Amino acid sequence: MKGEMNMKTLPSIFDYGKRHKNFPIIFLDFDGVVNTIYYRFYERDNQYKFRYANSADNFVNNEQAIQWLNELYRNYPFDIVITSTWRTHCNYRRILYNSGLNMKISILGCTPNISGAERGDEIVQWIIDNKERDADIIILDDDTDMSVMKSNLVKCDPYLGFTIYQYQECLKRMKQFEEWRINNG
Repeated sequence: MKGEMNMKTLPSIFDYGKRHKNFPIIFLDFDGVVNTIYYRFYERDNQYKFRYANSADNFVNNEQAIQWLNELYRNYPFDIVITSTWRTHCNYRRILYNSGLNMKISILGCTPNISGAERGDEIVQWIIDNKERDADIIILDDDTDMSVMKSNLVKCDPYLGFTIYQYQECLKRMKQFEEWRINNG
């Protein structure tokens, strides 16, 4: 189990929820992205069983996915907004930082929970509510319910999560964002 940190003792460099101008925003799902199915053999039952980590565990279980996010941040800094259903019932910041997410990565908050809406519609609502219409957007999710935001999706395999392949796609998009800003002021 991961070492739990005390949110009151975070380093002074930590910008709790601060939006960094010109940083892209990654809209992040948990299950299927940074929290993936894992199997465990139970000798007593003589069978394999699977499960996700859950919010009560206070961490997500795909350490490699967290490290790929950290590596992406080292190359192209970004801010995060949580889209996961975990956003409604847990301290998603503590969970991500307990899981090893670089504490320099600002978690701005979460999308609204709109009954019956697709995830993409919730993302659009967050963008409108936070006046971020000009922000560069990447969505990391294992589902495709993105409505008008589908072109921003980098889809993850729910069994593998955020891997080198999605990392490379994000790098490509971040480079395009940077080139566009340089060429268009």
